[in-house]
Amino acid sequence: MREEITGKVNAKLKELGFDALLVFGYHNLQYLSGAYIHLPQVFPDRYMGLLWPREDAATCVTPYEWESSFLNLAWVDDTRTYKEEPGDPHSFVGAITRLIEEKVKAGGKIGVDADRTPLNLYDALEDALTGYELAPCDDVLRELRLKKTPGELKHMKEVISKNDHAIAGQAHHVLVVQASAEMSNTENLRVHAIERDLDEVGHHATAQSTAGSNTAKWWPGALMYGIGFDRMPKHHEWMKLELVATVNGYWSNGARLLTMDDPTETQWAEYKRLVTLRETVRRSLKPGVKASEVYEAVKAVAEEEGIAMEPNIVLGAGIGVSNYEPPYISAADETVLEPGMVVVFTPVVHGANGELLMNKDTFVVTEFGCEVIGWWKDWREPFIANYTY
Repeated sequence: MREEITGKVNAKLKELGFDALLVFGYHNLQYLSGAYIHLPQVFPDRYMGLLWPREDAATCVTPYEWESSFLNLAWVDDTRTYKEEPGDPHSFVGAITRLIEEKVKAGGKIGVDADRTPLNLYDALEDALTGYELAPCDDVLRELRLKKTPGELKHMKEVISKNDHAIAGQAHHVLVVQASAEMSNTENLRVHAIERDLDEVGHHATAQSTAGSNTAKWWPGALMYGIGFDRMPKHHEWMKLELVATVNGYWSNGARLLTMDDPTETQWAEYKRLVTLRETVRRSLKPGVKASEVYEAVKAVAEEEGIAMEPNIVLGAGIGVSNYEPPYISAADETVLEPGMVVVFTPVVHGANGELLMNKDTFVVTEFGCEVIGWWKDWREPFIANYTY
């Protein structure tokens, strides 16, 4: 992936006439360096930045304590460290300024991810870099990250397949033995993820298993880590298995449904509604179509079929070095789909007993339409468990 991303970035810098990129947003820094470390999001007042001069090697400015972690994970092998003053960006800006004076000609044009830069940091940069032109480049970075390279797609297909396989592995325990309490099911799902080399650490990472009345909330018992500690799934209830995890900084986001014993007629009907929506997306996701048009196509089918969707969420979003990124399957996103874009489709329908029912499926836009990735089995029917207790 390194060579592909490096080529894309250098070509874009040349096209736009930028002398360098300077990024502070964690996901942009990760995208440009290959380094997935958890620390920046946990300590937002400890600053990291990456300078990417045109036709020159990139350099990361980082707290001294983080340098070895960065170098162990990144394809960028040049760093500068600085003496921290927590919450005060001036020592960090001093290190950035010295680096820019060394790497970028006076008066050069530097693209900055302004929307991802703390205001006090950006103000200090403007004061220190009066001899340079700072230009917001958030749209440039968005465009670079929207279309995945062949190397990114190959890696993401593996990651997303592992996610679905981990969910299937835990569902298998419920299918052939019996379900344990929600807390145990959730922990077992996390273990299945780790067994497949998925990383369950980071801001987005989560595993959750809920059933029955607890599926009627986004985060049941949120103060108890989003699950009911000792609640056992009951006969003819839905169980929902969700997993968000990463490998080398590229995310996967999966959810599957299971019924306790053979589905009732009502449950079959509810599940078929999800399948109907998914098939609509499969027909609609293709190059040249706007993300908003996909949203409207799904919404129209839902209205025609009388499917009660949850109205207050988008129907999908992109995924990559962050778990939630453009394009968004919503009425507001006018992004024109192109081959290489990756979307997680996440419709939520209301069940007869107030449940929030969902499957999450990941699609890659291709030259001729789209491809579903990460299917461990054909999900046109749910998991069905033996109800043995």
